[in-house]
Amino acid sequence: MAKIWQFSYFMKPCRECQVQISEQALACPQCGAPYPARASWNGWGVEYKSPLTIAGLPLVHVACKYRPNRRPVLAKRIIAIGQFGYGVICISQVGVGLVSLSQFTLAGFAVAQFAVAYSLSRSVRD
Repeated sequence: MAKIWQFSYFMKPCRECQVQISEQALACPQCGAPYPARASWNGWGVEYKSPLTIAGLPLVHVACKYRPNRRPVLAKRIIAIGQFGYGVICISQVGVGLVSLSQFTLAGFAVAQFAVAYSLSRSVRD
């Protein structure tokens, strides 16, 4: 008697349309849902929010992520790290902060390619 291999343990239903798809599928061939074998999915990238707070404000937010609707996630905490962010200390591509290290920024003290910052130096007049 020939043994028939069944790979049903490699298949899962799509969370959107319930068609059987591979666990490693990047998109459902029927409905187009991204990562359809996952029970839930909320975007591409990485996001971390620190549970530690100072004066009721969360300490760190790292957001290098896009939501399923392809909108970027804004990093917004005391220390904000990400593509877009605002916080007391901001490390981002585009950011607003008291102290900021960014490509484009608006800050009290900035290290950036393009910046608008408050100057701590006084002008010297002759």
